[in-house]
Amino acid sequence: MEKFLTFINSIDWVFAGIVLIGGRYWGSKYFVVSKNPSWNFLLFATAFGLIWLGIKYATTGAFKNEWANLFITYLFVTSFYEILAKRLFEWIEGLFPKKQNDD
Repeated sequence: MEKFLTFINSIDWVFAGIVLIGGRYWGSKYFVVSKNPSWNFLLFATAFGLIWLGIKYATTGAFKNEWANLFITYLFVTSFYEILAKRLFEWIEGLFPKKQNDD
């Protein structure tokens, strides 16, 4: 149980939330590099992670344990998205009908 708590405490939840929500909505709409949405999410998470790490390094010096925590968070978020979050997002989006544009 102690290792599980260490794992949970090492996750940067702000970074995780931004990658999950940003990757699903902003990344899938504007960060399209492949026809496969899973690849787009993964590439968005990678790009955003590198930018986030650069900002942390420039502002606070980004200590070695932060690098490890961001890597663990990156692995957790990308796996969690593929296993559960993608289906959860699709279910929630299905509850709200899309507006159709009458052009």
